[in-house]
Amino acid sequence: MESEVEIRASASKFHEIFHKRIHHISKISIDMIHGIDLHEGQWGKVGSIICWRYLLDGKAKSTKEIVEEVDEEKNSITFTVIEGELLEEYKGFKFKLQCIPKEKGSVVHLCL
Repeated sequence: MESEVEIRASASKFHEIFHKRIHHISKISIDMIHGIDLHEGQWGKVGSIICWRYLLDGKAKSTKEIVEEVDEEKNSITFTVIEGELLEEYKGFKFKLQCIPKEKGSVVHLCL
């Protein structure tokens, strides 16, 4: 599944949040994301493992992911789910975010 969303932020600023400051997302989206913790490695480094705590359909959920790939030139990052409720529904789950610059703002391309 793929989707695109236009945003006002620059591509590099959006990518920086998911790459180097992902733990700040819970401050941006307090109603859905309750916390993001580093379990292994360093923030934004390939091979690092992070845990998301979030709310979905009124229920608390969590997922653990590994950072698979980071491309700073293309403003993209890829995560693979290694634990959590998503793997109860799917054999595997991977998602890639890429932020593409526009004249004003950018477009976020999400591929699940």
